[in-house]
Amino acid sequence: MVCGAGCVFVLTPDESAGNAVDLIEFIEKTNGAENAEQLFSLLENVMAHYGFDRVLFSLMTDHPALGREAGHGIMRNYPRDWMEYYAEHVYEDIDPVRHYVVTAPGPFTWSFLEGEMQLSPVQKKCMNEAKEAGLHQGIAVPLRGPLGAVAGIGAACSGKEREISRDTMALVNAACQQFYAAYTALEQREGISGEEQIVLTEREKEILKWCAQGKTTWEIGVILSLSEAGVLFHLRNVMRKFNTSSRVYAVMQAVRLGLIQL
Repeated sequence: MVCGAGCVFVLTPDESAGNAVDLIEFIEKTNGAENAEQLFSLLENVMAHYGFDRVLFSLMTDHPALGREAGHGIMRNYPRDWMEYYAEHVYEDIDPVRHYVVTAPGPFTWSFLEGEMQLSPVQKKCMNEAKEAGLHQGIAVPLRGPLGAVAGIGAACSGKEREISRDTMALVNAACQQFYAAYTALEQREGISGEEQIVLTEREKEILKWCAQGKTTWEIGVILSLSEAGVLFHLRNVMRKFNTSSRVYAVMQAVRLGLIQL
């Protein structure tokens, strides 16, 4: 399960076998995707499986490590009419989902923003009009990338609203994190040379594996007989090698490169 900032996910026994198999297959297919279009198609399929048939991927900040500038909805299947209306009214500047995703510690629902945040009248108007455009039960997933870059995935369903379980949010988050790891890998592929290959020490691999099991820094220290400061020292080295500030991203990239196995 995803636990916000600081750890990755583990599929626990109470998850349904169908969901677990779908996610494992998704990881394998996204790691083998040949281009961004194929990759996004895989994301669309897995998100639809979890009940979200509308998906939008944005680069919230510039991604200098990828040579890409910030862009809203660089890949999406949101209704075209809504995207045109959104751009015409410059909603990108006031959209509360976009504002919050940059600093959010983990995935969140649009209803959370409406219920817990003090939205301005124009922000409430933006949210209401999104629903009128057929975007219901919206969620957002923040993504942390190399060199402090931030991206985000928004998703919604075009059908009637239903309850979003905690388990569904965890699985969706895991799928989105994997999509982003695979996306950054695709964008970086041409620029990677043999001299730039990442090498991890055995201790770093051990720590990443425990991160992938959802263990906290303190728990990893107990398991490996290290101080918390020692664990953090190794984690900082790992994240420096991957040019990221995110443990999630580091684990996903280590799996993709075959440096660790979950």
